[in-house]
Amino acid sequence: MPPSNPALVIYAVVFLVGAGLFVLGSLIVRAERTRIARVAPVPETGAPGDLELQLDYVERLAMVGQPWCVDELESLRAKAYDPQVRDAAEAALIVILAR
Repeated sequence: MPPSNPALVIYAVVFLVGAGLFVLGSLIVRAERTRIARVAPVPETGAPGDLELQLDYVERLAMVGQPWCVDELESLRAKAYDPQVRDAAEAALIVILAR
């Protein structure tokens, strides 16, 4: 049964166009973030801002918890300049291996 009110059709079309634009925008943003993540690896220097970035990276690795994360955390624990990053990597390893 087709809708009897033309305003409903207009609202439906506007909604579908908006939803389509939202999905398209989300896909573009995700693709750009993935590209940036591949181009810019986590820095291992002592520059300002790197500590927060490395701690965030360790936290995300702990959340994922896959076997490749264990390898990455062990590498980070061995190479990290900052003791906070080493401690965070060690704590994340304990959490992952306890699962």
